[in-house]
Amino acid sequence: MRRLTTSALMFVSVLGLVVTGAFAQSTDDPGPIVVADIQGPLDQRGLDFLTETVQTPDVQLVILQVNQPGIASGDPTELYEAILASATPIAAWVGPIGSSTQGGAAQILRFAHVTSAAPDVTIGKLQPVVCCEDSSLPTGLRNIDPALDAGSVRVTEPIADLIDSVDATIGEFMGRLDGLTVETVAGPVTLETAELVEVDGSMVNVASVEIRFVKPGLTSRFLRLATRPEATLFFLVIGLSSVAFEFYAAGVGITAGVASLALFLAGYGLAVLPMNWFGVAAVLGGLALYTADFQRSSLGPFTALGTVLLFFGGANWVRSDQFGPQWWAVLLTVLAALFFFAVALTTVGRSRFATVTIGREHLIGKVGEALSAFDPDGMIDLDGAKWRATATRAANIVPGERLVVEAVTGVVLDVSPVDR
Repeated sequence: MRRLTTSALMFVSVLGLVVTGAFAQSTDDPGPIVVADIQGPLDQRGLDFLTETVQTPDVQLVILQVNQPGIASGDPTELYEAILASATPIAAWVGPIGSSTQGGAAQILRFAHVTSAAPDVTIGKLQPVVCCEDSSLPTGLRNIDPALDAGSVRVTEPIADLIDSVDATIGEFMGRLDGLTVETVAGPVTLETAELVEVDGSMVNVASVEIRFVKPGLTSRFLRLATRPEATLFFLVIGLSSVAFEFYAAGVGITAGVASLALFLAGYGLAVLPMNWFGVAAVLGGLALYTADFQRSSLGPFTALGTVLLFFGGANWVRSDQFGPQWWAVLLTVLAALFFFAVALTTVGRSRFATVTIGREHLIGKVGEALSAFDPDGMIDLDGAKWRATATRAANIVPGERLVVEAVTGVVLDVSPVDR
């Protein structure tokens, strides 16, 4: 009995040591590092994601990768206040090399406990905080030079009260943070981020804790496909062009689905971006002129004017000098639309309204029946086939009237009334 009791006490003692050791190990664990990865102009969904990331529990450090040209819409106040109230150190790194951040996105640097930037990044135009809106900010941790409200600076070395260090990569930044003591609202926190390890005879810094790269949810990532101005332009042009294609194609198919999806994304972009509605009207007018020339089966002045309107509208797509569509992306979208209407849609139209007659000159002199009123264009039934036709406005042709073919221009018949 005594031996059994002694064994039981020893077991409890050993178990206590194991539990105590495990607890001590978990207490000494500095915790993981969380890195927020989000790109493109910020909307409310993007701001909410960053706020939730800042408030991540049980981590030793949160790094916000500032790779956004500005804030398109939404209220960033909650994000800034969450950084100020955080007991966890919040770091901000602007990158990659050569990128640019402005407005409310760049304002994150005022509130972060530690800041860094890659070489040759551009920071500036801090006002307005939210594009095209007047916004008030809480008092930040840093007093940034007021000259940056309208101007900008290219980072080549640390900048007082703005950039603490210059690091080419976010990994290099994390290595530099090792051993740094950061003052937070809960007191000083000493960071443990990296350790020296020998690799192939050289000592290199490697992460000593878990690194978590977090992104917005799938729904937010899907919607944010349209938050770049050039992407919204592309989706709108593709969506409306697909509608035209589906109208002239035989029946509803895959193109209708593509049009619906593209227009849905375009609608989201139009809702969150600071749109220049004159630019939007110019794009819609350009597409209308393309359609008009397609109906006439020619590439005439309407097509030329439509191309000019498309490029003008795309270049003036948003009301912001902080971010806008890239000119080459606008040009590619315009060329894609021109090719679509000039080649793809024309081919579909010809195949749909084709006849079995070989040699359209043989149609001259034939008599058909008007299927619609002419103003001055309309449809004619000729030998059981439907043809697009045109006549003078003075002819005032009505459905059912007998028409004779006077000439053929492409796939359009020039007709006149027979009984007049």
